[in-house]
Amino acid sequence: MSLIDISLKAMVLAACLLFAGGAYSFALVLLKVPSSKTTAAIRAIGPRNRPAPDGLSQMYTNTALFVSKLLPMSDIRQKQLEANLKIAHISMSPQLYEARAIVKAGAYALLGIPVYILGALVASMIDNQYVQAVPVIFALLMVVLGILQYTNAQEKISEAIKMKREQIDTDLPRFVGAIAQEIKTDHNVLSILEKHKDTFSPYFREELEITIADMRSSNWEAAITRFEGRIGSTQLSEVTRGLIEMARGSDTHVYWETLIYRFSEYQKQILRNFALKIPPKINRLSMVLLFVMLLLYVVVLGTTMFDSFGTLFSF
Repeated sequence: MSLIDISLKAMVLAACLLFAGGAYSFALVLLKVPSSKTTAAIRAIGPRNRPAPDGLSQMYTNTALFVSKLLPMSDIRQKQLEANLKIAHISMSPQLYEARAIVKAGAYALLGIPVYILGALVASMIDNQYVQAVPVIFALLMVVLGILQYTNAQEKISEAIKMKREQIDTDLPRFVGAIAQEIKTDHNVLSILEKHKDTFSPYFREELEITIADMRSSNWEAAITRFEGRIGSTQLSEVTRGLIEMARGSDTHVYWETLIYRFSEYQKQILRNFALKIPPKINRLSMVLLFVMLLLYVVVLGTTMFDSFGTLFSF
């Protein structure tokens, strides 16, 4: 087998792989399959970071627990982080979560020391001025990696909160519509919540279940206010104000009708924004597929031409 045949077969294989990858990405967009980042954010919501019983994970956990006891944190920062952790369903104290992020970042940064020492030993054997700078560069990269690990821990909370709020805001128009229909015959807030809690997304259903249990054991207005505080959504604040007025016995029929109109416009805006994001993705994927298809034709034509040349010139 000649070098030309090997090259052509490699080009055909590469073109096929590119075509398969482009078709896969195109199918993900058409089928509305969430991306890897979205999936990771979904998995981040809920219990996680459970320490292992032994090994490096146990050492990491013990070090984080020790650092959390010494970590200074202002009351404002503590309350804010505690609220965000509750929204993201991360069962950790603010000090422990912050300490885990710091310890993980510090571990990566400290790895720069052995990396620098090892790199310096190797560089000492090579008499080159550019090689001498490599250990410093790698050590700095480890420090930068540690900083990125710390910022990533903060972004995980923000991403989880953002996803949960967006999902709940998406459910709110249907929730408002259900309430507007129910108040024609029933003004019992607890009864309405229990009746419709299973018709929404898991995030919203879970919050409604917590609110229902809270209402059964305490004051209704206080429970609804805590419901609003756990999510921190502007759209939800308007809904909770109507629920509080209903709990007080006020006539809120006009209020809910107004919310239906406003939330329907808000839902249309969400759908428009989502629709605007799809064409650029499809256009990029279409260009990739077109390029791969053209590459396949070029490879096939090239193979035919080389075979013809081999026949004509006998090589």
